[in-house]
Amino acid sequence: MALTNEDLLAISQLLDVKLKAEITPIKNEMQALRGEIQAVKSELQAEIQAVKGELQAEIYAVKGELQAEIQAVKSELQAVKGELQAEIHQIKLFQENIIMPQLNTIQACYTSTYDRYKDSVEGYEALKADNEVMKKVIMEHSDKLKRLA
Repeated sequence: MALTNEDLLAISQLLDVKLKAEITPIKNEMQALRGEIQAVKSELQAEIQAVKGELQAEIYAVKGELQAEIQAVKSELQAVKGELQAEIHQIKLFQENIIMPQLNTIQACYTSTYDRYKDSVEGYEALKADNEVMKKVIMEHSDKLKRLA
């Protein structure tokens, strides 16, 4: 038996109706899934935004704490710097007012003593030679006086 075009058309319409009846629940389920996916997506975005906000708040808090600590360290360093500058100033004044004048006095004494000794060394040698001559002469005179006595 051969099917006519009208038979094929009727079969096609029946299949279309049956296919539509079966596809409609699937479409509805897909729509429901899309809605659920959209809801989950919205929830996730909201959670991500909340976590992002919390992280930014924590970052700003830590940043504030670090800046406060840095300021404290800076002020401490400034205080230490001021103390060191004051001590350096004191040391320089001590050097200028006490050590340098004493050092200049020591240098002047050493230089004058050196000059005196340098000049007298030549005289010392002559004095030594004269002393030796005098010893000999005195010894000779002593011997002569002993013989005469």
